Amino acid sequence: MSPRKKQTLKLAPGEFELLELFWSNGAMTIAQTHEKLLAKGRQIAYPTVQTRLNRLVEKKIIGKTGYFPAHYDAAVRQEDVSGAYYDQLESFCGGNIAPLMLHLAEKRDFQPSEIAALKQIIKRYNKEKRS
Repeated sequence: MSPRKKQTLKLAPGEFELLELFWSNGAMTIAQTHEKLLAKGRQIAYPTVQTRLNRLVEKKIIGKTGYFPAHYDAAVRQEDVSGAYYDQLESFCGGNIAPLMLHLAEKRDFQPSEIAALKQIIKRYNKEKRS
């Protein structure tokens, strides 16, 4: 993964979804990426995945090997992208994260690992505030 200049990345939901797949799984072919999307319940055609990947390569958000079959991988770090979305979320929520977390909790079930991670964040935050 090559470093990229800090800038605000504006991604469509489908583009962000692809990046999340690469952050979670590492480099994959188009076919592997398509399979992962289908496994998530997404009804998406193979050519659509190919087009989106090629657009992300053009934007230098995803890298592509010259080998056959080509492998694609994220060319930006998760922190670089999530920072831009955080700014939008903070503005949208008026700086109050509790309603957002409540909405997320009601929309879907948190995985035990997510709950543990959130507890660690709160614990670390409380510890830092007391210091």
